[in-house]
Amino acid sequence: MDKDFAETCAVVGVTANRYLDDGVHRDWLRRRYIESLGKYASVECLILPTIDGDASWDASVRRLREVMRRLDGLVLTGDESNLDPDIFNRNENSWRRADDDIISGVRDRPRDRLSSAALTIAAELDMPILGICRGLQEMNVHRHGSLQEDMALIDGGVVHSENADLPRDQQYLPVHSVNVVAGGILSTIFTEKKLKVNSLHNQGVVEAAPDVRVEAVADDGAIEALSYRSARNFQLAVQWHPEWHAANDTASQKIFRKFGEACNVYKTDKFLKA
Repeated sequence: MDKDFAETCAVVGVTANRYLDDGVHRDWLRRRYIESLGKYASVECLILPTIDGDASWDASVRRLREVMRRLDGLVLTGDESNLDPDIFNRNENSWRRADDDIISGVRDRPRDRLSSAALTIAAELDMPILGICRGLQEMNVHRHGSLQEDMALIDGGVVHSENADLPRDQQYLPVHSVNVVAGGILSTIFTEKKLKVNSLHNQGVVEAAPDVRVEAVADDGAIEALSYRSARNFQLAVQWHPEWHAANDTASQKIFRKFGEACNVYKTDKFLKA
């Protein structure tokens, strides 16, 4: 293997979100994702821009595919906005931009379009995927799974939303336990059967799609981690935010490290097949 190639980092695509302020559109991403991926996964990051509905599904996917062929992994980040499942399940050839595509803290259809297209391409390329919070919901819905629109309606005593009265850092502290399911990716990362995680989400998943393996479950039955059964590579999502306190949390570091290892293996395999 070429020495210069061996010394280069894997490069992963990280999904941006859309922010609309005073009529000005911005793509944005929290630095904590980039920092955790760089430090613990040892990968470089390329930010994938959100997608408007002007072009067709085919044109959007064709353009993004040319970028993702050069990548070694995909990261689906979290966001305050809710997922619009119709972006994933309707006739994908008829995307249209609408006046209500972006409602701050509520809706971000440009991000929905990006995630739908990126997941389609990642599946084609069988590349490593790490989904975080919103990313878990996207991965389940993309495989025709359902979405619980309001986690507060689930009985079981687990609070899934953050306490907005607390300082931001404290909102991301662990608040409930999840049970790791045997036989999955997560059980190979952790010897523990229970993990304590943070929880900041309004939507969630309580029923897995047909091709989805449940990796961890909260005491109220909410699915807190999942993976794709048909994938040959690491394709895992967690409902919590490992990036926020990764510097002080060895469990979060292990998740990023495992993803990074998979990305580097994928990069090497691509090189050897070229």
